[in-house]
Amino acid sequence: MIGKPKRSRPKDDDPAEAQQARQASTASDAAMERILRKTLDHLEEALPWARSLPADGRRTLEGAIRTALDDLLARLDSQGKEEGEVPSPVPAELSRSLGPHRAMELTRVILDMLEEAGRTMEAEGERSTLVYARHAATAAAGLYADLAEARSGRKAVTESRIIRHLIEKTADTRTVDDLARLGWPTEFDCFAVVGEARGNDDGQGMENARQPIHTTVAHEGGRALVGESDGLMTVLINPDRSGTPADFCASILRFFADGSAVCLGPVRHGIPGAEASIGAALSTHAAAPAVADPITAALPRPLHADDLLPERALNGDRDAADQLYQEVYLSLAGQDPDGPLPTTLLTFLRSGNSLEVTAKKLGIHPNTVRYRLRRCVEVTGWDAMDPRESFVLQAALIIGRIRRSHPGAD
Repeated sequence: MIGKPKRSRPKDDDPAEAQQARQASTASDAAMERILRKTLDHLEEALPWARSLPADGRRTLEGAIRTALDDLLARLDSQGKEEGEVPSPVPAELSRSLGPHRAMELTRVILDMLEEAGRTMEAEGERSTLVYARHAATAAAGLYADLAEARSGRKAVTESRIIRHLIEKTADTRTVDDLARLGWPTEFDCFAVVGEARGNDDGQGMENARQPIHTTVAHEGGRALVGESDGLMTVLINPDRSGTPADFCASILRFFADGSAVCLGPVRHGIPGAEASIGAALSTHAAAPAVADPITAALPRPLHADDLLPERALNGDRDAADQLYQEVYLSLAGQDPDGPLPTTLLTFLRSGNSLEVTAKKLGIHPNTVRYRLRRCVEVTGWDAMDPRESFVLQAALIIGRIRRSHPGAD
C-alpha cells in the first residue's frame, strides 16, 4: 500500500460527513493503488530493457514510480500548502545511471501514470494533477539539459586530451580507453583537418563549432574528434568507409575562418597514423604562406599535405623529407642512382626544362627524353613538364642525392 499522508478532518464535525469523507479517501487510495500496481505490472512491457535488469535495478525503478505518486498525493492532501518546486520524476543519480534515453522513457511512464491518476479524481483534483505533471515534465527537461551539458563538457575534455596526446605523440593505453569511451573502434582509418576556427576572436570559435562538426561528420557517416593546438582547431575524422577525405573536409569548411589556410592530412591507420596525419596537417599549415598567391595572398582550400612536401621539408619536417626520399627518389633511382631515369630527369630540370638541351647533353634523341620523362610520371606520379610538380621532383632528387652520399644519416 502506498504510504498515505494524513487527511485533514472536515471542519464540520457531523459524523455522517466525516464517515463520507473517510469512505471517499479510502476509495481514492484504492484507486491510486490500482494505478500503481497496473504501472508496475506492465513495467517490462512499457520498458523492454527493464527485463534485463537485476532485482535491485528493478526495485530502483519501482521506487522511483512509487515516490512520484506519493509526492503527488502528499501535495494534493496539503491542499496547496506544501511548498517547494516539483522534482523531476527520475532523480539525477538514477538518470545518470540509466543514461539519457532510458531516463526519458522512465519519465514518460511516470507522467502517464500521474495523468491516469488524475482522471480518477474529481475535477479539481484532476486539474491539480495535470498541473503537477506539467511541472514534473519541466523539471525533468531541465535536469536532462543540465546532465547533457555536463556530459558534453566531459566529452570535450576527453577529446581535447586525446588530440593533445596525438599531437605530442604521447598516446598510450589511456588514449585507447578514451577513444573507446567516445565510441571509436579499436582499429580505424583517419585523417586530420587543421585550421583557424571561424569566429575565434573571443577564443570560443572551436567550442562553438565542436557540436556542429560532430553532427555534420556523423551525417556524412563518420565520427570526429575536435581539439586545439596553438590556437588552431584540429579535427580528426574517421570516415568509416563512408566517403572521401575531400568530401568530409568540404562539409566542414564553413567552420573555419574565411581566407585562412585549411590543411588536410593524409589518410593513415590507427593511433600512430592519427599522430602522423595530424603532424602532417600542422606542418602544412606552417608551410602554407610559401604557396599563397603573390598578389592576392589567396590559398587553395583545402591544402593537401602531400601537395606541400617540398615546402614542409624545407621548413624542417623530417616526415615530409622521408616521404620525398622513399616515395619519389627511391622509386626513380632504385638500386641505380645513376640510371637513365634519375639522370635524365635531373639533367632536364637543370637544363631549364628543355627537351633539346637535355637530349644534346645526354647524346640521345629528344623523343627518348620524352619517353623517359613519361616513365618518371608513371613511376612517381609527378610530371616534370608541370612547373609545380617539377619542383617536387627536384626537391626529391636533392634530398635523395644528399642522403645517398651520407648513408649513415638515414
